[in-house]
Amino acid sequence: MNQHLIEQDTINWGKKNELLWIGIAIIIAGFIAKIPQFQGVREDLFYERNVSFIFLPLFMMYFIWKNNQSWNQLIIPAIGIIISIVYINFLPINEKSQTNQLAFFHLPIMTWLLFGYVYLGSKWNGFINGVKLVRFTGDMLVMNVIILLSGFLFVAMTMGLFKLIGIDTAYMMQYYVLVWGLPAIPIIATFIIENNPQVVNKISPVIAKIFTPMVTLMLFLFLIGIIVTGKNPSKDREFLLIFNALLIGVMALIIFSLSEMTKKGKQVFQLYTLLVLSSITILLNCIALYAIVFRLVEYGFSANRIAVVGADLLIFTHLILVTRKLFLFSKSLVNVSDVEETAGKFLPIYFIWTAFVVFLIPILFGFQ
Repeated sequence: MNQHLIEQDTINWGKKNELLWIGIAIIIAGFIAKIPQFQGVREDLFYERNVSFIFLPLFMMYFIWKNNQSWNQLIIPAIGIIISIVYINFLPINEKSQTNQLAFFHLPIMTWLLFGYVYLGSKWNGFINGVKLVRFTGDMLVMNVIILLSGFLFVAMTMGLFKLIGIDTAYMMQYYVLVWGLPAIPIIATFIIENNPQVVNKISPVIAKIFTPMVTLMLFLFLIGIIVTGKNPSKDREFLLIFNALLIGVMALIIFSLSEMTKKGKQVFQLYTLLVLSSITILLNCIALYAIVFRLVEYGFSANRIAVVGADLLIFTHLILVTRKLFLFSKSLVNVSDVEETAGKFLPIYFIWTAFVVFLIPILFGFQ
């Protein structure tokens, strides 16, 4: 028993030369992140367009190597990445352009799903197991936050200590430690998740179990608040945008909580909490759809309205399918894999939609 516990606590440093891969990836990501300083490019313009490309290509190569896949399987995602880099950096500079902002927002989602193509085995039908990508994404977010908070604590302590002896380290921290350190965080997090899953596996289920009931209660009170105040989201554009961002976040939480729940089979309280959460979210999605359709009829088509209504319809359809399978699962009419397949198989559709928003909406609306 004691030997088993010791083995569980042993750190796995990965396969041969894996630490070397991670070190090289961190150095390359740091150099990419410092391109604005090397070339005199505006940092805000560079990062909003290229944040995905600082580490995602490195992720793809890492998983191809680690999983012993053929390098030929990198051809399709590599073509997608190259086209995206060229396209997004040749968009006209227009800070008031709605289509540019939509492209900048949707590009990281599109490229992350393109990375999922590699992560799930470089086959489109691999997206049937797309819940694995959702689970990995959730674990990545958890580990990134932990490393980020630890890093900021280290930076604050370092700056404070050196300030006591009259040395100002602010410039070095801003232009060297942060620029090199921030891109390293997802790379280090990936290494930990892939080689020491027991670390994050102890945290993610706890987060899912705590936040799912909290968000369910919050959305229920929010729905009551809309009814009591008589708030009409169709009259308030800013409210509608925040509202839709909330729905996207809740959808992500549902799938993440689902993936955590199904690791150990049926968990009654978590299952019914997810059913209530998804049902409330469907009601809120109906409100959002009504509001955006009203704005389309009242004010006509725009890039923002098309992007929002498309995302709403996708989320609405996905939610209904997942909720239906959750209900059948609660009645023991389907198994865990059926629920996971329904949750994951929508990823290619999200990829197609985000690609449409990134590449076609700016052209259709004249980059305005």
